[in-house]
Amino acid sequence: MRSILDISGGSQPAKSHFITEPREGYTQLYQTRDYGEHPIPVYIPNKYATKTTCEGDILLARYGGSLGKVFRAHDGAYNVALTKVIKIYPELIDDEFLYKYYLSQFYQNFCIKASNGRSAQAGFNRDDMNSLPFPLPPLAEQKRIVEQIENLFAKLDEAREKAQEILDTFNDRKAAILYKAFQGNLTKQWRKEHSDISAIEYLRKIEKSGEDFSKKEFKFWESNELPKTWAESKIGNLLYFAGRIGWKGLKADEYTEEGPLLLSVYNLNDGDEVSYNRVYHITTERYEESPEIMVEIGDVLLTKDGAGIGKLGYVKELPQEATINSSLLLIRPGNTAISKYIFYLLSGPELQSIVKKRITGSATPHLFQRDIKEFTIPIPPLEEQEEIVRILDDILEKEKIAYESAENVISRIELMKKSILAKAFRGELGTNNPEEESSSELLKSIIEGEE
Repeated sequence: MRSILDISGGSQPAKSHFITEPREGYTQLYQTRDYGEHPIPVYIPNKYATKTTCEGDILLARYGGSLGKVFRAHDGAYNVALTKVIKIYPELIDDEFLYKYYLSQFYQNFCIKASNGRSAQAGFNRDDMNSLPFPLPPLAEQKRIVEQIENLFAKLDEAREKAQEILDTFNDRKAAILYKAFQGNLTKQWRKEHSDISAIEYLRKIEKSGEDFSKKEFKFWESNELPKTWAESKIGNLLYFAGRIGWKGLKADEYTEEGPLLLSVYNLNDGDEVSYNRVYHITTERYEESPEIMVEIGDVLLTKDGAGIGKLGYVKELPQEATINSSLLLIRPGNTAISKYIFYLLSGPELQSIVKKRITGSATPHLFQRDIKEFTIPIPPLEEQEEIVRILDDILEKEKIAYESAENVISRIELMKKSILAKAFRGELGTNNPEEESSSELLKSIIEGEE
């Protein structure tokens, strides 16, 4: 590599010469951070700008956490964390071919080896770089290789854009699906086939019989905006809510290795269902202190404060007896609603808009029970709630699969790009033309001419 390429490390003027605004007679001093998303420009007097770049030069991060990064330079100076690549024989090397070489695993693996067994500021020096082999096909083939890489990358980038769109619009699509569900749009056909079922009539019967377990008088009404067989009510009239209001938690010695589970926001992070991958245990005595928050299958758990505010979890299964900590609110439907229906309802955009207001309105966001209890919900007949849940389970499972597939596509694209670059610099992209003059012969003639 010594015969065709060289590197030139940057310089590091004293910080006393730095200014933060451009000024005549000053040059911007580029550091690795200035080629990232959060640059912090500094400028130095021209007389200290001894190592400079032109727009498009190739810069390599030479040590530390940025080792292996490759940049296209801007006009200016560069510091000691960077080194500039110099082509000794520019007529032999296509600039874009060279740039893509540094993106390939040949160079990246070299950086890994160069840093092994060294200090935290591990990196490479000129001697290291001189030991790095560099493939040198004829110039015309270099250009064909670059064209082939860019064509393949363009197709992959198009696939990535489509996959990223699926990820970026997932929440909006989910919100739209839930909105349609709770306006009755997903069950129009079902209602045509079950026109004799009415939530209003059912709720009136329950009100008269006093069967509701919360022992509260129903307050429900018909809505002009919903299907005529549906009712509406404030959610606080229909559901049971419980949580440790103001409870400050357990002492360290009250956690146990076995015993009832103490569920927290950490159990609501792995999808719709409550997970038990990360659980705490408490004593049976502590568990029995608060029977009102003993968790049951079918309960809905809502994070009411802290960083996870608004997160929901549906208790589909319960491996053992469990309770909740002070960050959660337990919500349990009565005989007017199905648990999963309430879970989906609370996952929708209306309640989440309340959550957003709480997040932006306070340094320590908190959802009060009154925020939830005053929330007005649509109430279809129980049979229709079951149908809504069935439809949502099916649609949202497909959406989840599409999301995971999109994530997989994006991760595979990065691997495929690495594979393409590796093949390119092994000469495996089908770009070779045996009739072209060998680069080694051309290099030999240039060197002999210089002598």
